Amino acid sequence: MPNKRFAPPPFECAHCLSTLFLGDVVGPTSVLRIKKYLPQIKKEWKIDFIVVNGENADGFGMNANSAQTLLNSEVDVVTGGNHTLKAFSIHKALDENPQILRPHNLGSTKTPGSGVITIPHPKGDICVINLAGQVYMENADNPFNTVDTLLQQNPARYYLVDFHAEATGEKISLAHHLDGQVSLAVGTHTHVQTADARILPKGTGTITDLGICGSSSSILGMKPEGILHYNIHHLPSKFVPSGKDIQFQGIFACLDPETGNCLKLKRINIDV
Repeated sequence: MPNKRFAPPPFECAHCLSTLFLGDVVGPTSVLRIKKYLPQIKKEWKIDFIVVNGENADGFGMNANSAQTLLNSEVDVVTGGNHTLKAFSIHKALDENPQILRPHNLGSTKTPGSGVITIPHPKGDICVINLAGQVYMENADNPFNTVDTLLQQNPARYYLVDFHAEATGEKISLAHHLDGQVSLAVGTHTHVQTADARILPKGTGTITDLGICGSSSSILGMKPEGILHYNIHHLPSKFVPSGKDIQFQGIFACLDPETGNCLKLKRINIDV
């Protein structure tokens, strides 16, 4: 067991479904830190279910080995985003392992994988849905229509939605559209944690962006030098994931086993 102490959980969830939802994992070092510390955090915080967005686990994209490492580290579902399909090795894994998701509305019937999975749990079945935004993003089907269809087709007690999108307005709009229908509707993609974690009037917990599992002294998880070189000189530059000052960002939530509503929600930032 790693010789590291973590702060107590934000609150107790003895009778509810305690859920940890972590933001975009950036780079191999972050994957290894999850492997090292997440099982300990799960045990100490008594977490029932963990979702991690892993689409940048290898910088830009996620290979099959990184995805499996996350799943072997007490992660129940790995969600994706617009970079998920860039590594060819992930295509087979997406088809063979339903716990690895890609945005359901990004692709066609021939695109590997799926953006939805329902997992049985003693406290109630949990459905995880992965969607991509349309604003300032690659071409994707309408996420509002897509999620409405998926909710009808996949009955569950709890619904956890990862909306991988650029525009804050689009992410907030989807959260309000889903208020009262899902337990959590969270945003990913920007790698910058927002300060608006809250529970909407009808019981859906939300945050515009979970943030990053990556370097706090980086630019969106990448070493600053390459990005600055591009921004200043507008010349091609290699973007390399940073391995310094790794932190886990996301939310810790308590979900009601009777209604599926979010009862408590706390933004987290853990130095690892």
